[in-house]
Amino acid sequence: MKTKRIAAMLAACLPLPVQAANWVDVIATEPANAPAIKPFGFVQPTYTYIDADPLAGMGGLAVSTNGQHQIQNQVGPNFENTDQLQFLRAQFGLRGRLTDKINYFLLTDVGNNLTTVQHPLMVTDASMTFSFIPGARIRAGLFKLPTGEEALVSNPVAYSYVYYSAVTSALVQETFYRDVAGTPAGCAVIAGNTTLDCGMAVAGNNAFRDWGIQVFDSFSKNNWELGYAAMISNGNEIENISDNNSSKDLTARLQLSYVFKGKGPLREDANAFIWRQSGERTYGGTDYDRIREGVGFRVTKGPFRTSGEYIRAKGMVAGGPNPPVVPASGDLEPPYNLNLAPRGKADGWYLEGGWRFHPKWEIEARYDEFDRSHDDPAAQRVFRTWTLGSQYFINKTTRLTLNYEWREAEVPNPLAITNATQRSNANIVADNLGDRISLQLTWNF
Repeated sequence: MKTKRIAAMLAACLPLPVQAANWVDVIATEPANAPAIKPFGFVQPTYTYIDADPLAGMGGLAVSTNGQHQIQNQVGPNFENTDQLQFLRAQFGLRGRLTDKINYFLLTDVGNNLTTVQHPLMVTDASMTFSFIPGARIRAGLFKLPTGEEALVSNPVAYSYVYYSAVTSALVQETFYRDVAGTPAGCAVIAGNTTLDCGMAVAGNNAFRDWGIQVFDSFSKNNWELGYAAMISNGNEIENISDNNSSKDLTARLQLSYVFKGKGPLREDANAFIWRQSGERTYGGTDYDRIREGVGFRVTKGPFRTSGEYIRAKGMVAGGPNPPVVPASGDLEPPYNLNLAPRGKADGWYLEGGWRFHPKWEIEARYDEFDRSHDDPAAQRVFRTWTLGSQYFINKTTRLTLNYEWREAEVPNPLAITNATQRSNANIVADNLGDRISLQLTWNF
């Protein structure tokens, strides 16, 4: 008996495995023993503090911004303070199996984030999956597009950071725009740029989702698994079921995995994936291509995890408000003006890893880089972020996440900005970017 007790105590001290999955399958299907109605959800109260000083030394038309904090140093979605406590996400839903061939997934969000910025309640998922055709399950409705790892991972169960990487946030999540004549407040022209136009954001972001139809499935042999997903969707705001033009988006993802052990969201595996999203956006009476592509990997085995992804974009690349402060209206609730590159290009990548060194503790680190408008030297900006994080697992449904982000921005081609005052302003804004600290409690049921 004493030997058994010692063995049990030692087992309890061993690090637990980190989590991985074929997230397209996990989110879209239900296990055979799933009930017809299963309530689920999670809340994430989050405190964010950004260590930054107000702008100083700005000249020209931007002189009025002196003494104000730039938007990137204020907490979204309202960008009113450099520190804030809020329910970043509060999502509640129902899921279940109606028959052995049909299941459904419903989810709402009442949190305070860039998806709910216009509406206190947003429906983020409303879909049904039909498993009648071997090798070709069909899912229809509103749900996550089959894109990158950060976009697909189940946030309350397996996402290890408070905020997504800059490249995923900027290029995979989408906000929709319309053209604005002239250069009103929030759209000052950058001397020397060739791609930027004055646009207006007309909706919150799409939370990686869209309305459409997806065909998907996975095939296993021994430890190997091949998964695919192909989706036709609107390419429009998620609060509108209908499309706003005659073009549809096509998004596809292919994933190859070697499963070490386990299944569902708790399995250990090594996988590589590639994805592509293409469509058209109507802007100023013209249809512009919007293309997003990514390739990446994820390895989870025992207490260790590592993952990385490269993402590139063509078309509808947002450049942010200029000058970079909250407008006189007082907040950035859409609609608001900002610079936009309808034909612009951008790319970026991240590499991260984690170690569950104790059943209740995990540490992680991530580096991400986002190169915005690299096809336009005057408009190009490069953002680099180091994130150091830790998680404390209170129990199976509750955890604390603490992140510290060292953030820096660069104007790589200052001489391309032909106006000397604007050149100076651009460097001041880049040098003013502050570090970010965030503490988040996640409780899911």
